[in-house]
Amino acid sequence: MTGGALEGVVVVEAGRGVGIAYCGRLLADQGARVLMVEPPSGSPLRREGPFPQDLPHPEAGGLFLYLAAGKESVTLNLHTPSGRSLLFRLLERADVLLEDLPPQERDTLGLAPEAVGARFPRLVHLSLTWFGSRGPYSTFQGCDLIAYAVSGYASLTGDPDKPPLKAGGRQTEYQGGVNGALAVLAALLQREATGQGQWIDLSTVEATAHTFDGVALFHMVQRGILPKRNGTRLIQQDPHAPYPSTLLPVKGGWVHAHWSPQNPEGLALLTGNPRLADPEVLAAPRGHADEIDALLVEGLKGLTPAEVMERAQEMRVPFTAVQDVAQALSDPQNAAMGFFPEVEHPVAGRWRLPSSPIHWGEEPHTPRRAPLLGEQNRAVYCGELGLSPEDLVRLRAGGVV
Repeated sequence: MTGGALEGVVVVEAGRGVGIAYCGRLLADQGARVLMVEPPSGSPLRREGPFPQDLPHPEAGGLFLYLAAGKESVTLNLHTPSGRSLLFRLLERADVLLEDLPPQERDTLGLAPEAVGARFPRLVHLSLTWFGSRGPYSTFQGCDLIAYAVSGYASLTGDPDKPPLKAGGRQTEYQGGVNGALAVLAALLQREATGQGQWIDLSTVEATAHTFDGVALFHMVQRGILPKRNGTRLIQQDPHAPYPSTLLPVKGGWVHAHWSPQNPEGLALLTGNPRLADPEVLAAPRGHADEIDALLVEGLKGLTPAEVMERAQEMRVPFTAVQDVAQALSDPQNAAMGFFPEVEHPVAGRWRLPSSPIHWGEEPHTPRRAPLLGEQNRAVYCGELGLSPEDLVRLRAGGVV
């Protein structure tokens, strides 16, 4: 695939947060042209580290370099009439608008869904907010921790005798971005059939709650059973449920230990302990969880994570080494797939960037570098919208671009 599945699709991204930026990155990875509309001072994401040598620089923040890969940058002050006028001219040429503005600010800027739909009937307009655009929480501010807590996820994370925990990173925001990209693709397909664009109202909290274990957890609640934190084990408490599925310490690290329905005696073979194949244990594995964990730890204590994984895989038992980020970066499987290509940036230098997990054919995808602030101003405003260089100078002096 040369240009990408979305070649020819033009996306205007007017956002501030990780979720909407990740949505744009996913679309850019598939060939869409994504124009980031940044304030003249730059996206807030530019001010987040880590930075090379721990020296803050608006062009070298690791988070921005990742989320903006493959995009173009134009600057625009949307709180000025001239800025909004230029934005609308961009939207005349666009297929998709991505924004994560609070509903009241969105409407004040002239981006109310009804107004945008009436003016640009073929435009796909995605609004990604924390709680959605209606309901008692719609005007509330949010963050990843809030979404993780309100969605119910935090109540399920951590040890049962300790406070709830938040997962690492910004998982709720990335869930919003993934669902946003999927929604945009669906809306573009519908537009092909109907000729009409539409507004998409997407809640980050709902996108997070949607990733619960299918209907199982909600079904438990409806039966009067409240799911509770269970450490690294599965939530399921039925003594006859399969086990193990947990994290266990071994020599120099950790492994994820998992049961094998095709090879229930595999744990005994792996450790050399026949108790793990005892009919009593196999009949109620979840009811013997503590014993199973202790026997596995004892039987594997002399092996490294890599050795455990290799031996377990030979026996068709799905144990996996728990890798840290550095190990994932150097993992031979990732290398074979070309998942961490090197990208050259004029300020940040040469660094390895996570590519797209979607591979078209055998050729690895290498994303283009993130843009400098306003790097495409002249090309877009003068080359495409017809402004003169003198117009651009005046707009810059007036704080518009």
